[in-house]
Amino acid sequence: MTDEARVESGDERDSESDNREDDLDRTDRFVETGENPEFFKSKSLSNLKPFYNGSVLDNRMTEIRKSIYYIRQNWSEFDTFLTTLKQLLLENGSIEFKDETTRKHAERLFTSKRDWMTGEAVRNQDVSFEAVKLYTSKEGHSRIYRVSNQIFRHEDSVVSVEMIRSVVFLVELINIDLFNYCLKCPQQSNFQGVVYRGLCLTDADLAAFKTLRDEPISKRNIAVPLGLFSASSSLKVARKFIKHQLKDVKSEDTTLKPLVVKVHVIGLKPEYINHYSRRFPSAVLTTICAVDIHKLSRHPKEMEVLLRGPFMLILDMYEDELDILGKPCNILEAVMLNANRDHISTSFLGDLDTLARDMFAAMVTVTRSEFALKFCQEKGLGTDENEYRTILQESSEKLRNLLKE
Repeated sequence: MTDEARVESGDERDSESDNREDDLDRTDRFVETGENPEFFKSKSLSNLKPFYNGSVLDNRMTEIRKSIYYIRQNWSEFDTFLTTLKQLLLENGSIEFKDETTRKHAERLFTSKRDWMTGEAVRNQDVSFEAVKLYTSKEGHSRIYRVSNQIFRHEDSVVSVEMIRSVVFLVELINIDLFNYCLKCPQQSNFQGVVYRGLCLTDADLAAFKTLRDEPISKRNIAVPLGLFSASSSLKVARKFIKHQLKDVKSEDTTLKPLVVKVHVIGLKPEYINHYSRRFPSAVLTTICAVDIHKLSRHPKEMEVLLRGPFMLILDMYEDELDILGKPCNILEAVMLNANRDHISTSFLGDLDTLARDMFAAMVTVTRSEFALKFCQEKGLGTDENEYRTILQESSEKLRNLLKE
């Protein structure tokens, strides 16, 4: 049996236990509202940030990076990290999930050790992906969302180093699953394509996105470092969940407006990857920022693509020709790269880390700007086209200089 077949076979068994659940009960994985914000929301809602950009993003990433380095350089403390995470993620430290399959995944996750694997190692042994599977379950997603929000979006989270470290460790377990999954099933690596996520917004929230669209291009970069962002490769799925959310009789706000986030996921040029690998042979580039996990998911028909720590550039916002339940639907288009330096090997670059980070960032900016320039040319966005051309010229020159070092 092939690796792909083993994964699919196991997932089919897992999916059976969820058949009694209403798939539409999982709306919050693909649709957000003011009552259930996850990645995007307006600045007016509470003290959870809608996204991070500019100096705020830099400051938050600095705090998170400290925990990433500590965890990766002290992997021998795995059991301690796991115990602390268990106490944070699980109520009373006990695995009390109602769904049997979710409970089994949690039990295995908290009783086994995992690590980044090599291609040879992953081929010679069975590899499980409980961290991702737990995230795709309704109960698991709810718990993970709750604790990750506290660090990745709560403005006061920097005061607790232990909490930051625990949640970063949780995401590290998901990182490892995604990386090992791409090794085990190469067809799932290097995902490129278009994915969708739905939002149901008030007029004020919708206006906030329109304002963001009209900001200078340098301010249209948005991100939640290490955040988990569920999307679907099917527009039909996203629209279905939006429709369900709008019809939800429990919602007190009948003025919510639909918005579809359309994300273009692209990859680095092979020549960039090859150069980076030659210059930093001990460092591994990954494509875990966007992984098609529908074969791992207990709800494969949702065609889920997990965007992990997406750094997006807003390209355009406009009203769609089609409405949803009689309400005009806006489309927010963005672009992101699937590539990332997020691998344990990066933590051991030493003095070369700054050069590696700068070079990778320049590669990303050039690649993203080339896509954005072509996008604007095709849509006739003349003002943005000129600005992207300037950004592309400047970033290309910077990259050429870095490639000489």
